[in-house]
Amino acid sequence: MKKVVITADSASDLPKNVAERYGIEIMPMNVVIDGEEKKDGVDINAAEIFDYVDNTGKIPKTSAVPPAEYTDFFEGFVKEGKAVIHLSFCSELSSTCRNAKMAAESLKNVYVIDTLNLAGGIGLLAIKGCEMRDNGLDAPEIFSRLSRLVSDTKVSYLLDSIDFLRRSGRCSAAKAFGANLFSVKPCAAMVNGKIDVIKKYIGKSKAVRLQYANEQLENTDKIDLSTAFLYHSGVDSSELKSVEDLLKNKGFEQVITAFTGCMISLHSGRGAIGIHYLEK
Repeated sequence: MKKVVITADSASDLPKNVAERYGIEIMPMNVVIDGEEKKDGVDINAAEIFDYVDNTGKIPKTSAVPPAEYTDFFEGFVKEGKAVIHLSFCSELSSTCRNAKMAAESLKNVYVIDTLNLAGGIGLLAIKGCEMRDNGLDAPEIFSRLSRLVSDTKVSYLLDSIDFLRRSGRCSAAKAFGANLFSVKPCAAMVNGKIDVIKKYIGKSKAVRLQYANEQLENTDKIDLSTAFLYHSGVDSSELKSVEDLLKNKGFEQVITAFTGCMISLHSGRGAIGIHYLEK
């Protein structure tokens, strides 16, 4: 049986210590600033992106990882005699997944899964894949089981403002003005591989965040309580603690709190919070 390595695009936003603990290898995605390509989590982080936007008023762009980079990435593991399970960023949002699959076609024992997701929707599958690997399952079986779990991921974010969405061209200035005027906090979720606004909250950030968290966790009998991700882009530590405590009180065995990475921060802006988990 070949040793299996679990890999993921950096849009998984896995904290470095978590990736190292599970042995998950990360493929950095690309952020383009003033025509210069930088590697997500290697050359640039979310805090630096926010500083850039503050200083210039411009939103950086993203670009897909080209097939040749994936080939080099995968080939390094294959030459070591390993099989690769790669968890890719959503194909509906980027050509990254297509490029990863193109690279995999030229290699043996490389399996690419379109997670139809981002952040914890990728990270949760990566952790499950590592647990399967550690339990002795081979690559084809892990690929099959993880593919069936894709539809069970629940990923959403409560945005504090839609200013970044407006400035990146993803909503009109008029809609942004109306949302900010009436303190509207949109809740965006991944639905069938696409970002959809599923609810709009009105009120002060702290109260709305707790309301969002409680509503996300209403039906715990349908939730896999092994792991939850709590992502944020600059939320006060005391507020984060309140949501962390809520997740633990709901029965989650592991709560992983992390700052959003570049790919998510480019659209969420500051003050976003997201709860991600798997359904049973």
